Amino acid sequence: MRRALSFLLAAAVLPPGIVRPPHAKTDMDTNPANLASAVVTHAFGQLPVYIDAAGFRLLPFDVFRPAEPGRRTLQEYRLVTPRTSLVLDTAITSALTEADARADAKEVRVAVSLDGMRVADPESYWVFYRNNGPQICRIYFPGDLGSLNMGANSLVLRPLRPGQHRLVVVVRRSRAVLVTRYLIHVLPRAPNARERASAPADDSNPATLGNKPLVLRGSHR
Repeated sequence: MRRALSFLLAAAVLPPGIVRPPHAKTDMDTNPANLASAVVTHAFGQLPVYIDAAGFRLLPFDVFRPAEPGRRTLQEYRLVTPRTSLVLDTAITSALTEADARADAKEVRVAVSLDGMRVADPESYWVFYRNNGPQICRIYFPGDLGSLNMGANSLVLRPLRPGQHRLVVVVRRSRAVLVTRYLIHVLPRAPNARERASAPADDSNPATLGNKPLVLRGSHR
């Protein structure tokens, strides 16, 4: 547990420009809360992998992954993607109040590295919002999620150079260590017509993308 976190903390810092700053000026569709919630919605099977005409690809996130005290687990994903922005959620909290969601987030420690270089100050990437609240634009949450206040540690990676990349996330929570490794092959091209067409239309009603009860939803990996 300590070795994994110590390695990430000791690594060289990722240079500016690769990860979008946490307080970057954005439009409504691409604000941090909207993109963070898109990853969660995709995990519940209610959004495809690409959004905004494939301007963003949502990296897989397992919302049902258990955190067992005293145990270290590893989850690995292998992805092939065109050169587009990648949205990564590392951890989420949920509660009936924003104060409780923030309190839960304080119990989570996150470290992120890309190709052996760590993301500086990962705690600054926490964003807090209420589902279907003022920060959420086109993302749809049905009634069983719509009243929750959420916290998400969420980063946006700008298009990476073509080739192989290794993205590692270490989350320490409740004396458990959750390691997620993304082995990403970036193609030497932008999204093609098929990938752009797979993204929901900007004027579509997100409610039509699915409204199954939680127990019937499957996660996307």
